Amino acid sequence: MYRKLEKKELLHLIIAVAALSLLVACASCQQPPQSNKRVTIGIQTSPAMALVMVAKDKQFFAQEGIDAELKEFTAGKFALQAFLGGSLDFAVAGEVPVTLSTLQGSQFRVLAQVVEKTISEVRVVARREDGVNDAATYFKKQKRKLATSFGGGPEFFTYNFLKRHGIAANEVEILSQQPQDMPAALVNGSVDAISIFDPFAFIAEKQMGDKGVTFADPDIYSELYVITVRQAMLDQNRATVDGLIRAMVKAQQFINDNPDQAKEIVIKYTKLDRDVVDGIWKNFVFAAALNQRLLDYQNQQAAWAKEKGTVPANATVPDFRQAIFADALKGVKPEAVQLP
Repeated sequence: MYRKLEKKELLHLIIAVAALSLLVACASCQQPPQSNKRVTIGIQTSPAMALVMVAKDKQFFAQEGIDAELKEFTAGKFALQAFLGGSLDFAVAGEVPVTLSTLQGSQFRVLAQVVEKTISEVRVVARREDGVNDAATYFKKQKRKLATSFGGGPEFFTYNFLKRHGIAANEVEILSQQPQDMPAALVNGSVDAISIFDPFAFIAEKQMGDKGVTFADPDIYSELYVITVRQAMLDQNRATVDGLIRAMVKAQQFINDNPDQAKEIVIKYTKLDRDVVDGIWKNFVFAAALNQRLLDYQNQQAAWAKEKGTVPANATVPDFRQAIFADALKGVKPEAVQLP
């Protein structure tokens, strides 16, 4: 039979239980806090990356449990190369190198665009010639040296630009240059024109002043930038992927509500002058998105790649829609996904 506890024994028992509870609580307090998931994101050092830069700077990634390290490259295609080599968890690149890599058999998924669209963000800046104001006349008057960035959006724009204006391949000499070198090449006269994205197009325009002329056409091309991820990350760390998308949607809202603060963040990362950022800001519609324009461009770029011999003419064109993982963005912002 159980005996009834005396008051003194009951008091000792209560004290013992309380002490044990305190020890357990203290042990829990001493456990290190769970660390955020560390990831690396490769980006182009460009205002086009504003969503990612703002998400990092305003700690939107951290709020989602992500310790994001941004790795900067001079062009998105170089970030993509590092990603394909396994040294990055995510990469943000223009859709052209993403398309070409897919055609060449690389396996990865596209999560989202970081711009809904761009407006004349890629354009031709040329040395002005008296009496010549249109692109066809300028390039047909004599054979010009035109520099662009091979393997990316500028080269695809150049192809469409020449086609639009009826300029044959043998009527222009196309040279490959690094984007950051093009404004100086134009100023010193080693090339007649450059076909490049911002901020380098804008910088060239500033440096040339009234000695330069710009040929732009928003209907030719709207360069898109997309973020890529490996299937293994989706399979093993889906929560991280979803958190990354949520952080970028938060960044989008911040940019819309606080454009001046967003510009300062971009200046901090790019080291560009404020007047450069102000001058090109309108050329970007910053948004986490997936739209039909992306698929249309990828199919056009596949045909272009076959035409110029980047891939065999008889190569099978994949279903680019299958390479897009839309569920993460759809789960955060359904209206941002405009795909079949």
